[in-house]
Amino acid sequence: MEEYKLKKPEIRECLQLIKPYEPGKPVEEVERELDLKNVIKMASNENPLGPSPLAARAMRDNVDKMHIYPDGNNYYLKEKLAGKVGVDSNQLIFGNGSDELLAMLCLAYVSPGEEAVMPVPSFSEYEFAMRMQGGIPKTVPLRGENFIYDLDAMLEVIGEKTKLIFICNPNNPTGSVVDRKNMERFIERLPDNIVLILDQAYIEYSEDPEQISGLNYIKQGYPVVALRTFSKIYGLAGLRIGYGIAPAEIIADLNRVREPFNVNAMAQKAAVAALDDDEQVVRSRLLVAGARFQIKEGLRKMGLKPIPDQANFCFIDVKTDSRQVFQALLRKGVIVRTGDIFGQPTHIRLTYGTEEQNERFLTALGEVLAEQA
Repeated sequence: MEEYKLKKPEIRECLQLIKPYEPGKPVEEVERELDLKNVIKMASNENPLGPSPLAARAMRDNVDKMHIYPDGNNYYLKEKLAGKVGVDSNQLIFGNGSDELLAMLCLAYVSPGEEAVMPVPSFSEYEFAMRMQGGIPKTVPLRGENFIYDLDAMLEVIGEKTKLIFICNPNNPTGSVVDRKNMERFIERLPDNIVLILDQAYIEYSEDPEQISGLNYIKQGYPVVALRTFSKIYGLAGLRIGYGIAPAEIIADLNRVREPFNVNAMAQKAAVAALDDDEQVVRSRLLVAGARFQIKEGLRKMGLKPIPDQANFCFIDVKTDSRQVFQALLRKGVIVRTGDIFGQPTHIRLTYGTEEQNERFLTALGEVLAEQA
């Protein structure tokens, strides 16, 4: 039989600008490819403590109900979270990870040729979601070796076509934050008819007393959306569940473009249970605080200057090709993220782990840098 030559429509022009997302390497893949055992993954900002025991129990208790469609309204989760956060239930929306919520925001508000302002380096999904709609990302570099937000520069690039502004706070991959005074000044200077998206996936890890939640602006009706997730401090990354807090009018817009049954039943059950386990949240915060000190002391001893962070990861300038360091660390059974995907070819991003994992990373990095010297 003659081989059929595929004939298909041309991919949309705006999609030709999209670079496929490059996730952290799975442990199983590294062990398989390099014939290693006991590989540790410190690449994807996951919680090394795992999910709350309450969430794990809820998943086990509900596994035989997974033939039933989930509650499309997320009723029980919405009511519990509304009480915990202190907002009305109509000010909440849930997604298949906060990534889906980013896509919803662009679907709801961005037409081809319209713009969104965003920092670089930052989370790549902002650009991805904009490109999917034929939107134009307007990027503003973070300043200096500590990657500080330049909010004045962000205000300057706002134009008539600007619909959205993305601020990742704490920022991924740098861990840097915008303090309360500067954020409030920024919000109050924003023009009308622009939605400000505060991506707060790591806010629970911040020790900065000046960290702004944005909830006061949302309650006052400002066009502000706070995005948060159960993937990080709640340890439910494998279930994909995030949420947005916004004025009810914005939530209503987003519900117009939300897919039916977009949050699976297991994720809903686990998230409801996780919200009852404040002790797990405290344990996770304490682990990160200890790990932050351990890692940064170790880096200083190597002559590396750690970037101040308020997240469960740090961004490290290793002063050499991060791809080479990444590959060498892989051979020692340690997975990190390279900085070149963020436009920073001499940096790596490291997720804080347990004390043992952190020590293993520090030992491996010291050996790698010595070998490459």
